[in-house]
Amino acid sequence: MIGRRRTLTGDVFSCTLAWQCVRLPLLLLLGIVEPVVTLILGSLAFLCLLMTFFWWSVGPPHFPIALVLGISLGLGSTLVAYHALLRLLNR
Repeated sequence: MIGRRRTLTGDVFSCTLAWQCVRLPLLLLLGIVEPVVTLILGSLAFLCLLMTFFWWSVGPPHFPIALVLGISLGLGSTLVAYHALLRLLNR
């Protein structure tokens, strides 16, 4: 029996094939739910931002303005990261 040697081309091909088998279904799934994710995350970020400005102008003494503003910015950055992941998988 002749032993098989691992070659660099074979390793690269199998790694590329495995990446394509993971990338394409994930891209398809994330692409399908992208409008829903964008609508939900964008709406929540905008609502938190509006709520922060409203309560800042009304001025209740114990409203956590920095926390709600941070949540709004976190939701916006999550949306940016989601679109970056889609761009990465689309290459």
